[in-house]
Order: sequence, then C-alpha cells, then structure tokens
Amino acid sequence: MKNRTNVLLVTIDGGGNLPPVFGIARDLSENGYGVTVLSEPCMEEVVTEMGFHFIPFRKHFTRADRKEDIFMDWNVSPIRNPVLEKIVLGPSAVVAEETMEAIRTIGAHLLVADCLLPTALIAAEARRIPGVIAFHMPEYFPGANRPPGMFGLKPGNNAVTRSRDRLVTFLFNKKLESFLPGINGTRSRYHLAPLEQTADLFHRADLRLIQTLERFDFPLEPRPANVRYTGPVLNDPDWSASWSNPWVADDPRPLAVISLSSTFQNQYAAIQSAVDALTGQEVRGLVTLGPALDKDRFRVPDNVRIVSAAPHSEVFPLADLVITHAGHGTIMKALAHGLPLVCLPMGRDQNDNAVKVEHHGCGIALSRKAGPGKIRKAILEVLSDNAYRQSARSFREEIQAGDPGAAMLGEINSLIARVDGSNRTMAGLARRSA
Repeated sequence: MKNRTNVLLVTIDGGGNLPPVFGIARDLSENGYGVTVLSEPCMEEVVTEMGFHFIPFRKHFTRADRKEDIFMDWNVSPIRNPVLEKIVLGPSAVVAEETMEAIRTIGAHLLVADCLLPTALIAAEARRIPGVIAFHMPEYFPGANRPPGMFGLKPGNNAVTRSRDRLVTFLFNKKLESFLPGINGTRSRYHLAPLEQTADLFHRADLRLIQTLERFDFPLEPRPANVRYTGPVLNDPDWSASWSNPWVADDPRPLAVISLSSTFQNQYAAIQSAVDALTGQEVRGLVTLGPALDKDRFRVPDNVRIVSAAPHSEVFPLADLVITHAGHGTIMKALAHGLPLVCLPMGRDQNDNAVKVEHHGCGIALSRKAGPGKIRKAILEVLSDNAYRQSARSFREEIQAGDPGAAMLGEINSLIARVDGSNRTMAGLARRSA
C-alpha cells in the first residue's frame, strides 16, 4: 500500500513491558499501520508469529535465550541500579545507530520506543519522523508535587517529607545527568543540538503514552504537554499457557494467587514465604511462576498448587486475593477483576506500585523479606476486611469502562495528521517561494 504508515517499534523482553508494547503493535496493525519490531534475537519467533516484521539488534541486546538475566538488578538500590547503564541510557550510541538503520530499511514514518529504550528517540529526531515513547507503568520523573519513581515514596505532605523529596530528586537527577555526555555525544553524530538535561530526551518526544489509569498514579503537575494517560493493557504474555482448575467448582475456600514476576528477581525466598503463609490455612493457593523460575525448588503444602504458567485472564475470575511483586501489569489485571492485593515488591517500579496500592486502599504492602507470619496476617486482614475489595472494585469499574487501544490510536492518528498537515504546509510554502 503506497499510503501505508510504517511504524518501527523498538523494545526488548523486560517481562511486564511486553504485553502493553505488543498491545500497541496489534492495535496499530489492525488499523492499517505496517508494524516492524526491532528487538533481541530471542524475540524473533514471538514477533513473527504475531504477524509483524522483525529486525534483530546486532551489536547490543543480542540475547538468544529469553531466560538469561540481563537486568541483574535484584539486589541494588535505585541509585545504583545497573539497568540505567546497561539498558535504558548507557548504550545510546548503539541503540540510536541500529534504530536509524531500521528506520531507513523499512522507510518508517513513525517510531514507538519502549520506555526501556528511550535513546531510540534520537534516531527518530535525526530522521525527522515523529517519536513516541510508551510507558507500561506510571512514569518516574519527579516534579514539584512528587518525588521520583523507583523509591517507593508517597508525595511529601509536610516540611520533613517535602525536604526528603527534594533530596531524593537531587540524587535522582544527578544520576540521570551522569549519562548526559554520552547521550549528547550520540546526538552530535547525527548533527542534533545537545540536550540541557537527560530528562529532555523524554520531554522532546512527540508523545509520552502512559499505559495506566491517571487516578492510580501520582500525576506530575504541571503535566508535560506530551503526556497522555491511555489506560492499562491487560493482555496475557505470549508464553502463558492454558490452565485447568485443580479444585472442584464449589470449593468454599478463598483462592489466593501468588504471582511474583515473570523475570528473575531472586524471588524464590519471597514465593516460599508466601506459600508457607498459606500452610494450614483454610485458603487455597495457586502459584504462577513464569519462565524464569523452576517449580521443583519449592516446598508446597496440600492446599497449594504451583504451575509454570497460567493466564491471569483465566485465573483471576476465580480468585479472591492476589499476592504479587507489585508489577504494574499484575496489579492492573487484579484490579480489573476487583481483587485486593498483598504486595511484596522486588524492585524496579514495583516499590512505587505497592505504595499506590496502599494509598488507594486496595491492599497491603510488605517488604520482600517479610516472613510467613507477616504475610499470613496481611492475607487474613485483606480477606476479612471488605474495604480492600470495595476499593479494588472502584478501579474495576474504571478499567472496564476504558478503551486503551482506542485512546492510543486516537493520539497516534492525531499525531500523524498533525505531522502530515505540517509537511503539506511546509511544502506549499516552499513551492510559493520558488
């Protein structure tokens, strides 16, 4: 099709990022956009089976096995997180180079960059095509009304906590600015002006699609002009398998689903503590592991079942409670079914998500090191106090009423129309001045 808009989507397998990213790809493809995915070699089969064209990274992000841990962030603080260096900001030169090559290869008219790979936006700016960055979670930039993400902090509401927020913001920005020379060095290769601060990489994107509910987030104020909340994507991951309920349909015991990340975060001990918390209780437990963990490593009592994979879309309608690492996707799927939560955040954005769950009264947040006794107490409290379920159900109604695909498409269609209109205007001015 001559008039088909070609989209390059740049991503890697970071676990919870993929269902929202592929949700964007599917919606664009079903609405006439040509979709190409630039990603790790290990993603080729998944991408092509979905019907999208695939281009592999060749110089970085070259995993052949999706189970290989490229994050290595399960035992670090937010300030010392190696993900910024290894993935998000450090490899700007190679990400921009390979993105530029892919844009040229397919004649892309639009770039959609996963928030894990924001430096791909440099290539879009250099090629003068619109660049969109998609956050599969609440955004993490600080502002006058909130601290930065990743620290698990509520916005300060008194002199002490506001001082804390300013200090954490200073440390966060200092960490980001350590990557600015490398980013500006990459930009200079493409004859782009240097950025004044690393955050400008995000601020200069044509759109920042935040794939969550605005009410769930602590929204940045004043809101940046390019920020759009489009709502959560609830798709199951590509590796999820069909599930058969091992219990009789009229089993009166409440069902607690234990789901602690699909990528490795050294969560064996936390899962075992959650399982032990159910031992001897009149509660059924279902543990869903994902591809990164071995189910044979766990001690499992009679009232608990453990599976390598089970679609949340099939399991959550039967559940009464979700015990989770507080990944954004798991939280949104739980809230979409009106389920309260017990959160054991492992890191990344999970500390922030757990705080938001407590802030909205939808559950209880504990340390990842919480023992079976504390987890058991939280489980019994959440199951016995209907206020948690009522709060979760208020989000269920909002999620079910939303249409994230339509919201995303509306924003991208409007962006393409604005760019096309601007290009026609510039072409007309050029003709008249000739």
